[in-house]
Amino acid sequence: MIKKASPKRTLIRRAALERALAERIRASDPRCEGFLEIFVERVVPVSHGGANWTVKGVKYGKAERDQCNIAIARCTEESQLEFEISD
Repeated sequence: MIKKASPKRTLIRRAALERALAERIRASDPRCEGFLEIFVERVVPVSHGGANWTVKGVKYGKAERDQCNIAIARCTEESQLEFEISD
C-alpha cells in the first residue's frame, strides 16, 4: 500500500520498504545477489523533514559484505529521500 505523504516522500509500509531495499541491494551488484534481508525501524526524525526510519539490521547470506555495505549505504540514502514509513 503506497500513498503520497508529501510532495517529496511516498508513504510505504515497513515490510514493503524492507523488500524494496533488499531487491535494490541485490540488483546493485552481482556480488550482492546472495543478500538476504534488511530490517528497518521507525524513528523520530532528527531534523525537520528528516527520514522517519533507519536501518536496524541486515542478513548478508552468501553475499560479499563489503560490496553490500556500499550498496546498503547508497540505497538507504536514496530511499530515505523517497519513502516515509506509514506504520
